[in-house]
Amino acid sequence: MTGSTAHSYNPGLPEPPYSTELLADFHAGVLDPRTHDHVQQRLPADPHAAEVLAALDRVRSELRAEGAQQRAATTMPDHVAARLDSFIDDLTAE
Repeated sequence: MTGSTAHSYNPGLPEPPYSTELLADFHAGVLDPRTHDHVQQRLPADPHAAEVLAALDRVRSELRAEGAQQRAATTMPDHVAARLDSFIDDLTAE
């Protein structure tokens, strides 16, 4: 048999339309390689998949930006750092 195998039947592998949960797993990179490749080949057959994957990309970008803001805002005040240093010095002094 010749031609594309993009639409051949593969027992045990999901077929479009894909669930949001499966697309989230695909997006997160947690599918086994065989399933990942299978889903990737069939994404064009699922019009809903592009929308879900784009939304997941937006969420990832927003979380990354939020995380950067959180890290920038979580510096320890000097007086707290000084008290902790003093406490540690007291515990380790002989």
